[in-house]
Amino acid sequence: MIDHLYNTLILPYITNPYLPSIFIAFASLVVGIGLRWITGKWLTRMAARSENQYDDILVDALRRSILYVVLLTGLNIALRELPRAKVIMPYARPILTACFIVLLAYILTKVLKMLVRIRAEHDQSRMAAVSLTRRTIEIVVYTVAFVMVLKSFGVDIAPVITALGVGGLAVALALQDTLSNLFAGIYITLARQICVGDYIRISDGFEGYVRDIGWRNTIIEMLEMNSVLIPNNKLAQAIVINYNLPSEIQYLLLTFGVHHQTDPQLVEDVLVTMVNESGSATREEAFESEQPQGKIRGLLCHPEPIVRFREFGEYTLNFRFFVAISHFDLQFEARSNVMKKIYYTFKQAGITVPMPIRALQIGSTPDSSGLPSVSAAEVRELVKEMRRGGQK
Repeated sequence: MIDHLYNTLILPYITNPYLPSIFIAFASLVVGIGLRWITGKWLTRMAARSENQYDDILVDALRRSILYVVLLTGLNIALRELPRAKVIMPYARPILTACFIVLLAYILTKVLKMLVRIRAEHDQSRMAAVSLTRRTIEIVVYTVAFVMVLKSFGVDIAPVITALGVGGLAVALALQDTLSNLFAGIYITLARQICVGDYIRISDGFEGYVRDIGWRNTIIEMLEMNSVLIPNNKLAQAIVINYNLPSEIQYLLLTFGVHHQTDPQLVEDVLVTMVNESGSATREEAFESEQPQGKIRGLLCHPEPIVRFREFGEYTLNFRFFVAISHFDLQFEARSNVMKKIYYTFKQAGITVPMPIRALQIGSTPDSSGLPSVSAAEVRELVKEMRRGGQK
């Protein structure tokens, strides 16, 4: 009875020539799922304990790809164990190789983009933060992967490259503006004269913060919270003022006038003392949102303030006052606070900022038109007569 069951139920499956291939494929799937679970639980916890983020990238790439790598390896071995492997493998091998290449290209792209992101965050590399850098990585990696896939299928690459070269001329003519913007964006990124985060003003009148440099446009966020998309070739040809170069520290110009009887040296001494008392020693201290009592956010003691007696005005002695600001973002806040501080400082020091006074004279004056002038007394009498006539 047992022999009969063994011969009818078990033996046919054991002797089945396809059973080893099925077992290998199923085993590779189970092993891949198990390794992925181990990677997601154990290695992820170990990487989380480390302060280095590069091991997190490796663990994440391993967790994403280990199942597919093991599965493709198992399928390759299973196909070799088939009875008709010599017939199947010439067709299956290029497909499996192409799958391996695409998988590796996907993993490499993810790893490189994550490395670029980490560098942009930690090293303050504004070149790495632009989307054009990430797009360039994708284009280069997938182009190499496409060439390798063609080679795995036995396609001769030389005629393909020749055909692409001839066809590329027609495409280049049709996409002339697009390619112009692409190469202009690459030039802007590599030249590093305009980077993400810079505050710029271009000759067309637009100004704002550079938020991204894409393959076609550069996005500028204006102070009105609106975004302007400028083609890269237009930006490369425009006259640009970059307020972050050569340094983020810059002088803020303030102009004012004081009474003619004021001592100019007293004005200079008062302003320099005010800056030394209200300014910060470093950019980091000046950028902090909460400042100590009496300190002005964004105001720096060094470089030293500059006070220049400009001219004798009609009503005032006019001065130009230059103070150092730590960050361009803080210029408007610092300007307002410094002007208020100057007002209170002048008030304590007894320095007067006079208002223009005009004398209004009503009387007989020569008239260029030759018409007789009317005095103020005559105007009053005329008004009285008009009122009496209205009462009648």
